[in-house]
Amino acid sequence: MEVQAGEYCKTAVAFSPSGRLLASGGGDGMVRLWDLVTGRPACAPLQTSSGSAGGVYGVAFSPDGTLLASADTDGTVRLWHTATGQPAGAPIPAVGAQNGVVAVAFSPDGTLLASGGDDGTVGLWRPSLFAQAYAALCGYVGPPTPQEWNQYASGEPQPKVCG
Repeated sequence: MEVQAGEYCKTAVAFSPSGRLLASGGGDGMVRLWDLVTGRPACAPLQTSSGSAGGVYGVAFSPDGTLLASADTDGTVRLWHTATGQPAGAPIPAVGAQNGVVAVAFSPDGTLLASGGDDGTVGLWRPSLFAQAYAALCGYVGPPTPQEWNQYASGEPQPKVCG
């Protein structure tokens, strides 16, 4: 089987733990999820950055397959819900990766996410803390209005985490 990923999906690929999905990323700043049974896209492309040149250098599935991490040339790591293609929280700025994040990996138990910066730095996060913080914020203040989101996160897709 050949997946027609296009010229921009050259720099990053990863299989899901189930083997049903393939994630690919590349120079257009998009991550694509492919259904390997059908060979077709599993969802619409995931927009990682707001116009940064270079795109996506790495992708990694969580061990349970529910999250996908992407390493972006804008110096951030993004988490995605694989079932919906929606962001799992806001982009995570990677320390020391001014010119980009070049790699991402989950720990075998899924409790840690590592990123590698182009400058040789490695960052570690607990993905569950970001989801918990977002849920807590939504509980206190509710979902941000489109105006608030544009003011504080212009150009980023608004996650649907507040229900």
